[in-house]
Amino acid sequence: MRGLLIVMPSAVNEIKRLVSNYSSFDVVTELGNDVGGYDVIGIVGTDKFIIMNLHKLSSWEGPILTVGFGLSFLNSVDITNLDKALSTIVNGDYDVEDILRLSVNVKGKKLPNAINEAAIFPARSAITLEYSLYVNNEYLWHDVADGLIVSTPTGSTAYAMSAGGPLIHSRAQVFEVVPVNSTNLARVPVIVPSDSVITIKDLTSRSRIEVIIDGSVRTYVGNEVKIMSGKPLKLVRVGEVSSAIGRYEKKISLLANMDLPPSAKFILKILEYEGQLTQKEIVEKTMLPSRTVRNALSILIRKGLIQKQIIIRGNKEVIVYSLKSTGQ
Repeated sequence: MRGLLIVMPSAVNEIKRLVSNYSSFDVVTELGNDVGGYDVIGIVGTDKFIIMNLHKLSSWEGPILTVGFGLSFLNSVDITNLDKALSTIVNGDYDVEDILRLSVNVKGKKLPNAINEAAIFPARSAITLEYSLYVNNEYLWHDVADGLIVSTPTGSTAYAMSAGGPLIHSRAQVFEVVPVNSTNLARVPVIVPSDSVITIKDLTSRSRIEVIIDGSVRTYVGNEVKIMSGKPLKLVRVGEVSSAIGRYEKKISLLANMDLPPSAKFILKILEYEGQLTQKEIVEKTMLPSRTVRNALSILIRKGLIQKQIIIRGNKEVIVYSLKSTGQ
């Protein structure tokens, strides 16, 4: 079996050490143009890094191993279990789970398949939009809202949930449509079968409207967006893996049992998504005062939730903070 591991730069040395016994696996930090010779592709990094590379691999139809740091909804395995996982994969003792993705079409142009959600919002904040919603060409409603989210079961634990959407089991063959701050209380989240064609028409706003794929890929739209099921992500599963509901419960229980100030919870979420950050970078991304960030980092380290490391960036040593690995 020939495999490829795409690794975020800050972890590449550690990964090369971990996979030194697997000569059939290549390790790179950037995805090349030709991946046809591989049997399995792995992505190692933060959720943000994993999603970015999954977008680049939208046309890849082989199995994908996702390796993250600690508890995450996207991880096949945690980085601490990578060596064991590779041994299992080489022996062919693994399962492949089909994960639903969204195919988004704007003006005849297909965007990268969405793992979590496609969110439709005005480009400027604090401005509403109008739209008409159709499912399989059947008119559902016309609405005025801050925006609209179409989510996969994987994405139901993310943006959609914060907007009032339900938590969906990871293996349910459905999508959810979630209006965001609708002016009409009757506009509630709608669950539709995964073979539905969701069309958002008559889009108007005082600002240009854009569709955002997984919080990262942004494209301006005209007056219509069409969303349907895309090619499923063939995610490698090794050993016992809990559903999205189970992982969500573990994460909520972890935070619920921690007496954390809001600033610490905010920083924890930023580190989960961004990966390793310096204190200065955390200040810039959270826009919290430096003193508040310092205090929150001290609390998170004391609680054993994050770790402080010295790494090499360029030609100098820098101190970074990251989530502490918790395993699967």
